[in-house]
Amino acid sequence: MIDLFGLIKGTGAYRTVKGDKDANRLSHAYLILSADGDNLLSYLKIFASLMSCKESEPCGYCRACSLIESNAYPDVMVFPKKDGAVLADDINTLIEESYLKPIESDKKIFIINHAESMNASAQNKLLKTLEEPPKGVHIILGATGEYSLLPTVKSRVKKLEIPAFTDEKLFDALKGECTELDKLRSAIACGDGTVGKAMSLYGDESLKDVTDLALDVLINMSSSKDVLLYSTKLAKVEFSEFLSVLELLLRDILVILQGKEELVSNKAHLSALKSASKFNTGSVLHALESITETAKRKKFNVNATMLTEWLLFQILEGKYKWQKL
Repeated sequence: MIDLFGLIKGTGAYRTVKGDKDANRLSHAYLILSADGDNLLSYLKIFASLMSCKESEPCGYCRACSLIESNAYPDVMVFPKKDGAVLADDINTLIEESYLKPIESDKKIFIINHAESMNASAQNKLLKTLEEPPKGVHIILGATGEYSLLPTVKSRVKKLEIPAFTDEKLFDALKGECTELDKLRSAIACGDGTVGKAMSLYGDESLKDVTDLALDVLINMSSSKDVLLYSTKLAKVEFSEFLSVLELLLRDILVILQGKEELVSNKAHLSALKSASKFNTGSVLHALESITETAKRKKFNVNATMLTEWLLFQILEGKYKWQKL
């Protein structure tokens, strides 16, 4: 089971809400920002449990904690009611429900998942309730980004961010769910610091193919004639994923060159990486700098084929340039 609570508990956002609860000054509205859209609702429920549980932190077994997780606690309501965007009808329901007294608790909590999906009409309907909610009403908005939210909405909430998690924290949280730990490390390293991306890559069979191709490039690309061959192969894979894998493998080569094989992120590739004998510290650093430059150019929509060939030539040039120095 994925330990989402363990991850969230270590964030500044969690500590802020817990501090507000302990001081008996919970905000009437929070905006929780997280890039992890796949797990956003689960994160919001953790905050709702924190606010609802009679203990200082969510106990996980009381009636409130148990029922919030299954969307069955009467004093915590989740919107939208149907899959898709948050609609004006959802906000109308929220407003109506906000004037009804809580059934089991001393507060009512409304969760708006993917608040960035609200159109302007829905957001405007919410403004008055956000600014002056009935006593005991708390609204938790969750969003993957704030740019589609009106300034008038953002000015009425307490904004908190869940940042990207470190590789170590993600590994600790996911290792109980994943059996192939080396594959998990690669997935995390190629991800964006979120649980959703790491698990998506872990379950993606193409990750192995991309890794094999990256290893092939590093070990066997030896002349300019090979650039066209590998450029053609790279056109069939997700280039951003290839860049992430390539960077990870190069960092492992650097670790090996420094005599610290125990720090290699994926031990399954140790033997193959040690065979990349034409690399030295200088050529590895040159290749890593080239990957960084490639990622920058990619953002400016540089021709993909030209960009791929440029990167491959840079790696090849570095291998021979640094060998001669």
